[in-house]
Amino acid sequence: MTSSERIDLVIAAVSAVDGVIGLHSGPGVPATYLPGRIVGGVRLDGSGGKVHVVLELRSPLLETAERVRHAASAAAGVPIDVVVGDVSAPESTSPQANR
Repeated sequence: MTSSERIDLVIAAVSAVDGVIGLHSGPGVPATYLPGRIVGGVRLDGSGGKVHVVLELRSPLLETAERVRHAASAAAGVPIDVVVGDVSAPESTSPQANR
């Protein structure tokens, strides 16, 4: 399996977890540099990795982070640490979206 395929599996697994809005990226956040793209918020190596996520404010944060850890670790085949980089209300339930 290529690095790109492995990263894509982790992204798909993390994105499928209820309560995950997306990956978190920015200054100081790990990224993976692949041919033709940069994947912010995910870093993997042969012995482990790290995933930074944005979680839905109304989800149980610790439980959701634990589900992300299990999903990402299973997809990557190595232990993954999860960092909740931000929390946010989904756009459909945000008070500003109803204005």
